[in-house]
Amino acid sequence: MEVNEIMQTDIAVLTPRASLREVADLMHERDVRHIPVLDGGQVVGIVSDRDVRCYLTELYRSEPESTPAAARKTIPLGEVMQSKPISIDPSADVREVIDLLLEFKIGAVVVSDTAGHLQGLVSYEDVLRGLRDEVWT
Repeated sequence: MEVNEIMQTDIAVLTPRASLREVADLMHERDVRHIPVLDGGQVVGIVSDRDVRCYLTELYRSEPESTPAAARKTIPLGEVMQSKPISIDPSADVREVIDLLLEFKIGAVVVSDTAGHLQGLVSYEDVLRGLRDEVWT
């Protein structure tokens, strides 16, 4: 089974200039946990709900309590995202995705072409659905 058979193509994307509030709103609105970050059409990062939680936890530990909550919402995504995300070719075998998810302990992999243009996103849920459909159909 190839990655292009199970990847999601209707995915939410943001730019590094988006705010933390925009990330949270888009994740909630689209009910997603991973959002690729594009700049000039190139994949430059990915942000997960885990990245947001970890960043906010550190922020609350390090910032004075007097920092207004509104200021926290305007933090640019470029400070929170994982730059240089793990990516894979759409024609790669799904086993390669599984290996990447396990090796790097991540929940999703960006699918891009050789020029770095976003083709899709494949998460552990997509892998499980694809395997379920292949094994039990």
